[in-house]
Amino acid sequence: MSNSQQDKLIKILKIWLKKNELDGDIQFYTIDEWKQRNEEYLNDSEFVITTEGGLNFMLNYGDSDEFYDLVDSFGYYCELGHSWNIGFYYDNIENEKKGTLTYSQKLKDYRWQNKRKYILERANNKCEDCNSTLNLQIHHCYYMYGYEPWEYPFDSFRCLCIACHTKRGLTEQVLRGHLASLKTNELDSLIHLVSTGLYWYPRKEIFSLLSSLKHNQTKMKKVFAKLLTKRFEQH
Repeated sequence: MSNSQQDKLIKILKIWLKKNELDGDIQFYTIDEWKQRNEEYLNDSEFVITTEGGLNFMLNYGDSDEFYDLVDSFGYYCELGHSWNIGFYYDNIENEKKGTLTYSQKLKDYRWQNKRKYILERANNKCEDCNSTLNLQIHHCYYMYGYEPWEYPFDSFRCLCIACHTKRGLTEQVLRGHLASLKTNELDSLIHLVSTGLYWYPRKEIFSLLSSLKHNQTKMKKVFAKLLTKRFEQH
């Protein structure tokens, strides 16, 4: 077992579960805590998750490929004990060899190449910003200290051409600069806008409204009225 790998996997699983609203009724157990429950299964695992919510439904009835890929990225595999508990097992000593590699060497690793191939195919080999098919690169939308290029979920990547990739990097840095002026509950409101607002309202109208938030309230009111109309057309 690698404690550092386990800690990193648990941390990013919690982020991924919360981002995808699968973190309801979730509990993480160390193997010692799990054994104290005197359960029948998974007592030889490294750690255990119990779930009665969205993750339970996804693992038993939905598309769980991204979950299993993320677990595999850290050299782990997992198995269900009952439908409501999942045990995690460390199974890849290659993770212990990576410390001496440069970043460019890591990008040649089969684990990154496999993930890169998936993201390209998901984007139909086009830039997801401008639809160009030239000079495509895979953009990490966030980085976490100590994580390898492949140790991120599919939904943290974006396929971009080199021009859009360069522009994206600058824009994200400016955005992070603005985050310092916001309270945590205000950040939660922005997350709600992205996760819920874009589900109920058309993307184009949402961002038109945001762009209209200036002194000219007349234009803003027109854009807002159009947004409401489009919403009822969509749903």
